[in-house]
Amino acid sequence: RRVRLALPPADMAAPPIEISAGMKRSIAATGTPTDGDDMLEIMPLGAGSEVGRSCVLAKYKGKSVMFDCGVHPGYAGIASLPYFDEVDLSTVDCMLVTHFHLDHCAAVPFVVGHTNFRGRILMTHPTKAIFSMLMTDFVKLNKQGDGEALFTEKDVKACMERIEVIDFHQEVDIDGIKVTPYRAGHVLGACMFYVDIGGLRALYTGDYSRTPDRHLPGADLPPVPPHVVICESTYGVSPHSPREERERRFTDRVHQILNRGGKVLLPVVALGRAQELLLILEDYWVKHPELRGVPIYQASALARRAMTVYQTYINVLNSDMKAAFEEANPFVFNHVNHLSSANGLDDVGPCVVLATPSMLQSGLSRELFEAWCGDANNGVIIADFAVQGTLAREILSDCKSIQSRSGGELPLKMSVDAISFSAHADYPQTQQFLDALAPPHVVLVHGEAGEMGKLKRALEGKAAADGKKMHVYSPKNCQAVEIKHSGSKTAKVLGALAENPPAAGDRVRGLLVRKDFGHMLVAPGDLPEYTKLATAAVKQRQMIPTETPLTDLRFALEALFEGIHTVTSLHKESEREGSKGSPPASPKARATRASPKRGKKAKAEAVKDEPAELDAVKAEEDAADAGEPEPEGLSVNGGALTIVRRAASGKTGVAHALVEWSSDPLTDMIADAVLSVILQLAEEPAGLAEAEKAHKNALEARDNDGAANARLRIVAAMLGVQFGDPDVDEPNQTLRLRVENADAVVRYGTRSVECVDPATRARVETALERIDVAIADSAFARTLPSVSGMSGSRGGSALGGT
Repeated sequence: RRVRLALPPADMAAPPIEISAGMKRSIAATGTPTDGDDMLEIMPLGAGSEVGRSCVLAKYKGKSVMFDCGVHPGYAGIASLPYFDEVDLSTVDCMLVTHFHLDHCAAVPFVVGHTNFRGRILMTHPTKAIFSMLMTDFVKLNKQGDGEALFTEKDVKACMERIEVIDFHQEVDIDGIKVTPYRAGHVLGACMFYVDIGGLRALYTGDYSRTPDRHLPGADLPPVPPHVVICESTYGVSPHSPREERERRFTDRVHQILNRGGKVLLPVVALGRAQELLLILEDYWVKHPELRGVPIYQASALARRAMTVYQTYINVLNSDMKAAFEEANPFVFNHVNHLSSANGLDDVGPCVVLATPSMLQSGLSRELFEAWCGDANNGVIIADFAVQGTLAREILSDCKSIQSRSGGELPLKMSVDAISFSAHADYPQTQQFLDALAPPHVVLVHGEAGEMGKLKRALEGKAAADGKKMHVYSPKNCQAVEIKHSGSKTAKVLGALAENPPAAGDRVRGLLVRKDFGHMLVAPGDLPEYTKLATAAVKQRQMIPTETPLTDLRFALEALFEGIHTVTSLHKESEREGSKGSPPASPKARATRASPKRGKKAKAEAVKDEPAELDAVKAEEDAADAGEPEPEGLSVNGGALTIVRRAASGKTGVAHALVEWSSDPLTDMIADAVLSVILQLAEEPAGLAEAEKAHKNALEARDNDGAANARLRIVAAMLGVQFGDPDVDEPNQTLRLRVENADAVVRYGTRSVECVDPATRARVETALERIDVAIADSAFARTLPSVSGMSGSRGGSALGGT
């Protein structure tokens, strides 16, 4: 049984929007203010107005997601890491790694081994398989170099144990964060992460390409449009030429260099674009028999090992590759040889070498470049995006010489070409992708500041021309973009509350339970059925040493509460229960019925870990269970709070009152008042004891005048507790009081009160009536029953009676 109850949104028209990026700018749109809980904060810790060390943190409704965690190829050591010191990594719920390129994943072992990050780590199956190989090689290279090592083999192992794998289109719930990966193209296993946090949908593209290549399909288009897209902007507003044209230019240039007797250097990332280039070269060599004597070398042991991963995950390749695998393995290249070191090329003529890394900053590609750059017959083709600050970017700027790793200057005579196969989205792809998704907010990352600025203006202009509202942001590292998102909230009405669906305008009363980001409204009794919660009663017990008679205590409580709360005798309640056909119930039995627990086990749980001084109370309860008479007591509000008067025992050593109640805000307040009254009554009003003794002696001596005078003094003492000490006139049996700003005269013989203020007169009359009941004067007692039971059916009182 369920009914959907829509809670009104903060703004019934459009969700309020207020955006700020760090402290440098603020953009506000009309709308009502929203709670801070409705603020989405997106902060690049890396890849903000730069290409490299991708790491973007998104926070919303107390949840925190880290997208990617890479290093910068232009820096080394700690300087290459994202700005982790700007955030508390212990608050990050999960890390989502889009693909295995170092600028997106190489900082993960550092975070696991050297920070307080405790969240979950997710990546696709192929990404995890290749990530393991890459990180092992990364550690070895760090050991061989002169720079500081970011992490060790132990860190890599610990990292691998924590990584969880996820399939494309599989939804995983991480404590309310719903994560779904979609294909991103780019490289094997690369994905875009679609995240839903409390109804806010965000898409992080990572590196993506909507154009299929020789072995991978293009990126998916998520079926449900997101509210926010965090998008790469690597190529800004630049368009790619068609793939066929780029392949033709590439092979033509390779052929030209070889024809002039030169060597071709192709700096590549070991995995990803290297496989695409090998497929192109293998196909070209098959079609050009004159080149079959020219060797193609792949100078990466990692790439050779990783080919098993490509052969394993055929299902993520495109349809052409799947069809090719039906006949033969397309990744077994007949014209490609593996090269372990540069020494193997000493006596080799024209050749093609694919070497890592792609930015020429170190490794074999740098070694071969320095050896070949002085020969004009040789050529280098940059097939990937050249990151700013790297040698690859430097040689594309028409420089005439370069600085070698040893510090010397080398002439640059070899030809330099840039033919991109980087599988990053260009402007037409980005524009069409965002047109299809139509998100109201786009955050640009993974792009140089100039290109990001151009792309921002182009996207905003295109949206304005189409009549759409699209806010585009291009934050720098550690500059937060804040987006307020306030949607409607819906609570499901479940259980007993849903049996009779309410009409429009009806009020529904129940417990509103929030689980993750959903809400449900249930009756308290249905709580265990629909949640892991349960209702419970907290029983409070306080033992207070006191000699105060219950008659005095009842009078004081009735005077204090003045009809707000009822004060009755426990014996009267027991008699009423017995009259209905059930045996009288003790306060302990009634408390047991009110508790959700039953039996000895419940009793044991109730007293577990209680202080040792309550042993006496337990002993008294056990005695009551054994059949001893129930002592006298009071009940407030029909048993919500009970006061039991107990005599001194071997355990306690003093007479005391035991106050018990089931804790709730109202009863706790009543209990505080009762405890205060008991403690105040410990100091008996002056003259009361003497007046009681005089009253008893007068009755025994049958001195009616003396008894009347003593009773008047008793009444004076009790009224003095509430209103201040009165003037006593024994001959005339009157009392004169000053109650606040009004004078009152009590003529006790007739029980009349004279006062010009009606409210004060009523207060004094009520107090006088209760005193008559408390001292059990049967000649003037009204209809209220006796607290102690010492009048009426109990047959007389020490203070008076018939």
